[in-house]
Amino acid sequence: MSRPRLLLFDIDQTLIDTAGVGMRALRRALEEVAGLPPEAVRVSPDGKTDPAILSEIIEATGHAIGDLEAAVWASYALYLGEALRQVDARRQIKPGVPALLAALANEPQARLGLLTGNLEHTARIKLGAFALDHYFAVGGFGSDSADRCALGPVALRRACAHFDADLVAAETWVIGDTPRDVDAAHAFGARALAVATGRSDVDALAATGAEAVLPDLSDTQAVVTLLLS
Repeated sequence: MSRPRLLLFDIDQTLIDTAGVGMRALRRALEEVAGLPPEAVRVSPDGKTDPAILSEIIEATGHAIGDLEAAVWASYALYLGEALRQVDARRQIKPGVPALLAALANEPQARLGLLTGNLEHTARIKLGAFALDHYFAVGGFGSDSADRCALGPVALRRACAHFDADLVAAETWVIGDTPRDVDAAHAFGARALAVATGRSDVDALAATGAEAVLPDLSDTQAVVTLLLS
């Protein structure tokens, strides 16, 4: 049998679309805990870790939060979970994701994980709202490092231990929707599958040097073949 292969998925705009609920929850948390007006929080979250987003907000506004950071994240998790329990037709699982994850879960060679800028706790809140959390036992998260390019080795190390498998970076795929996902893959010697399900189109993603680029994940067999071949 071939060596098991680690497949690390980004969450936002790759697996799911929460219709901006994360940034709205963060704005509420910053207003409640640190007194920062919501209209002052204007950053693009694409491909960034949550700690990096918070640092960018603090730098842009000059509003230091100091020892309040833990309270901000606790409030953020509360508001995130609250919002995701409400019905919103704009929130959706991205095309092909349920069928792809189900297929990969039944592939003996595949080992699934996450590589995401979300904090681990809030990543699982998001995935749980779409009944996808059970596919991902391990990962690298924004709570591990503010630097997205440092998360690959963390995810790989955890996956090796969890699956008791000799997984290697050169046979690992990172699946994401932004140029930062591609950078994070290449930073630890993994391959990148970039999908144009976020704000970056196919041409922009192809320019990153990703090993593969697809419009979405809807062709289950083609994606499985690509990731496991």
